[in-house]
Amino acid sequence: MEIDGYIDSFLNYLKNEKGFSEHTLKSYMNDLRDLTEYLETENISKFKEVDFFALRGFVASLFQKNIAKSTIERKIACLKSFYKFLNQKGLVDDNPAKMLKFPPKDKKLFKVFNIDDVLNLLEKPDKSTPSGLRDALILEILYGTGIRVSELVGINTEDIDFEGLRIRIRGKGKKERFVPVAEMHSRMIKDYLKTRNEICKGYSIADSHLFINKYGKRLTDRSVRRIVEKYLNEAGLPIDFSPHSFRHSFATHLLEGGADLRIIQFLLGHSSLSTTQKYTHLNLIELLKVYDKAHPKAKGDK
Repeated sequence: MEIDGYIDSFLNYLKNEKGFSEHTLKSYMNDLRDLTEYLETENISKFKEVDFFALRGFVASLFQKNIAKSTIERKIACLKSFYKFLNQKGLVDDNPAKMLKFPPKDKKLFKVFNIDDVLNLLEKPDKSTPSGLRDALILEILYGTGIRVSELVGINTEDIDFEGLRIRIRGKGKKERFVPVAEMHSRMIKDYLKTRNEICKGYSIADSHLFINKYGKRLTDRSVRRIVEKYLNEAGLPIDFSPHSFRHSFATHLLEGGADLRIIQFLLGHSSLSTTQKYTHLNLIELLKVYDKAHPKAKGDK
């Protein structure tokens, strides 16, 4: 087909001028070969006959074959790059791929603990040992404040306001906020600080990091994930729960308890309310309970 010469020019451009890897070049070559095979089945033999509708038909055929969305996204990206190149080189007068749309992203359902499970999980660490007390505090702070793991490991001892029962958190974009903690959390932190040195016997504690490892250094995100996984196993909970599940559960349980969405937005450190609104996934039973209790029409007709 006439298109073969265009494909060769495009691939040479990607290799020599853009420095694309051999793996990417091979993928793009296969994507464009798939296009030519589709065009042949549609009796389109001349390149000028390839318009938006022909390309949309090609994309539709991919969906019909149940090809993975990620693969379809790559093929669309390839088509857009291909026709942009041809248009810039003056090989085509128009860019029919410009209006192609990527498939909508699948909404990922986040994992939320039920209250009984999370309470059981919080009891798993052995608080009689320094490291167990540290682990218990980690789980309690994650669930009790909803902060991110990166924010948790960034806490320093001077960030804790024992009198005000709050912790200063450094969030995304270096934005700071204060999150409240319960009195029991304040007591746990004080108890932990008394025994913290025993976690790193033989090593000095670096700076004022709150959560440390056996070498006296700040715990990493990965270390916290390993700690959480350990107690998930002990509690018999699925391993697909993660440290972030505490954050989701914190927000969801607050919402179900009647907390205002804007308060949750502040506690989570979201810059936009729309980000927080993903937690408005109360099930129908909960919604009906609220409706029956609060709405005047729910009682008036009974």
